[in-house]
This record gives sequence, C-alpha cells and structure tokens, in this order.
Amino acid sequence: MADSWYNGYSAKERDVKFKVLKRLVANGELPSATGPCMLCSDPETPVEYHDEDYGEPFIWEPPALLCLCRHCHRDKLHKRFWRRSAWHAYIAHIRRGGYARDLKDPTIKKEIESCRSAIERGESFSLPVLRPYTQKVGQEWFANLRMDPESLSDPSARPRP
Repeated sequence: MADSWYNGYSAKERDVKFKVLKRLVANGELPSATGPCMLCSDPETPVEYHDEDYGEPFIWEPPALLCLCRHCHRDKLHKRFWRRSAWHAYIAHIRRGGYARDLKDPTIKKEIESCRSAIERGESFSLPVLRPYTQKVGQEWFANLRMDPESLSDPSARPRP
C-alpha cells in the first residue's frame, strides 16, 4: 500500500485493515462489494470497497466501509483535497441525479466544468436535473467530509477518537 495517510490513519494502519478485508472476502465471511455506488448511486457500475474508518475494532458496514465505483472512489473522493472546486461541482452533479458514467457525455462534462468555474469565481450555478435524487441534501455520508490536506494525517480527522 502507498505511503499515504487518510483520515489520520497511517499507511501501515490502513494496510492492516485492507489485508483483513481481503481475507474476509476471500473466505466468504464478508461479501464482495456490491452496488449501487454509494456516492453517485449508479446501479449498473462495478464497485469496490472504500474505508473511511480504519480504527479497531474494525467496522464492516457504512459509514465505515462503503461501496464506490472506481471513478467516484479514485478520481473524485481521494482527489478532493487538491481539487476542491471539482469536488463541489461533482457533488452538485450527484445531487442532480448524475452518475459518474454521465461524464462520458460531452454536454454533461461541459456543464460540470462550467459549474466548477462558477464555483471558483464565487458565483452560483445550477445544473439541470438528470434523475430524481432521493437523499436528503446535507445529510449524505459525504456532505461533511474534511477537505483540508492536513486532515490526511491529522489524528483528529479519524471518525472515532
């Protein structure tokens, strides 16, 4: 595992839970990750596990362990620290009923880029609705994630003290 920190957990701590996760899935004690993606809600995309909490005793359910599509997980969630406006524009896309796979559409991609630019200028921007959004805005698991790069290695960023 990379020498990276996340939510105040070192790479070593994260690796311990990752190895246990792999063993539990291999032994059938924990099911493989299943959709829909818990960020974009796409019911048709393959998902992988993402951990927010690496503390012991390990928790094997949301909000500690989430099933995310690769794009949401690797391109959006983990890059939010350095691409804040892109993260906020993506969340606006999610809240309009958007899926990660919608970004393949040049019109959708342009709308999100316009939203990102407006956010950077401090302007409001509204995206047209794509699908019904069933979650309560502001109460989603991702609504209050820390955005500061310092939180990566800050022990106070841990979900559990």
